[in-house]
Amino acid sequence: MSHPTIVNGGYWLSSTAGKLPASNIDATLYTHLFCGYGEIDPTKHEVTIPSTEVSHFSEKVKVSNPSVKTLLSIRGDSKVFSDIAKVPTARDTFVNSSIKAAVDCGFDGLDLQWLYPSSPTDMQNFKTLIVKWRQAAVDDARNNNRPERILVASVPNLPYIEKNVEYPGEAIKQNLDWVNLVCYDFYTPAEGSSPDYTGPSSALFNRKSNSLSARFGIESWTKYVPPKKIVFGIPFHGWAWTLANALEHDVFSKATGLAASGQMDYSEVKKFIDAHASVSKNIPNDPRFGIAYAYAETTWIAYESESTIPVKIKFAKQNQLLGYFAWNISGDDDVNTLANAAQSNWQ
Repeated sequence: MSHPTIVNGGYWLSSTAGKLPASNIDATLYTHLFCGYGEIDPTKHEVTIPSTEVSHFSEKVKVSNPSVKTLLSIRGDSKVFSDIAKVPTARDTFVNSSIKAAVDCGFDGLDLQWLYPSSPTDMQNFKTLIVKWRQAAVDDARNNNRPERILVASVPNLPYIEKNVEYPGEAIKQNLDWVNLVCYDFYTPAEGSSPDYTGPSSALFNRKSNSLSARFGIESWTKYVPPKKIVFGIPFHGWAWTLANALEHDVFSKATGLAASGQMDYSEVKKFIDAHASVSKNIPNDPRFGIAYAYAETTWIAYESESTIPVKIKFAKQNQLLGYFAWNISGDDDVNTLANAAQSNWQ
């Protein structure tokens, strides 16, 4: 296994190539870049590369930073992962085809986006999968005299789904280089989340509901794996609610659901603030939650800012984490305000 000293990571999705082509990424802002997505053939159980944007990602980003490490992020329906992980032949096909896809397209590693194993059986099979995955990476490196692929899994904010559905800490420690902690989107205006009130969507702290905070997630995960195996997420998007009353505009104020499309890139949040400069109020860092928010009339937006990111980075460094990742980098503005805030504060 490779052992990076820091991870200043970012996700790039081929679906955003129109806004941010891979060749336009300033890779000097990152030590690791994740490319989405490798996909899974649900019948053959093989990892496939869906587009030239994905297959040529590594060569494009290494022009600006030859030392950046690239990882192919593999997504799939949770049931597909569940089915693959429980059948030895399907599991072997998946594992071997993922390593081959990474090698063929010049990726330094792989990111498993099984979101999420949801039963005790799933967790046991997840454990078996990552053990087999590591062995395949070791074998590939040894047999072909080349560097071993980096292996990462994206995991939820908490190391357990339910009381009896826990991530296998020891197996993660032995077989994965690190885990990417999805510690954002705690509150969104979407149905099923919190359409009736605004919320600190990427809270670092949260006295109202401690478990819905990055702090609680990080502290919980460090009981399962060493801090140097944890990389935490910073969203480059915000969420917009419609306030029930324009005069009540704090965190947890009453709302009537999403405003516009709900999710907004940081670049769009900045445009909103500029466009409503005469009537809007911008709180660049609310220390109660470690989020920024802005509002104008009945639109209320929670987001990350160049003022909140240093607070999160400081917390992560104090807790000796391996690093951070941005989701996703196309949400930044034209001058990479958020990426610069993250990188400069990690130094």
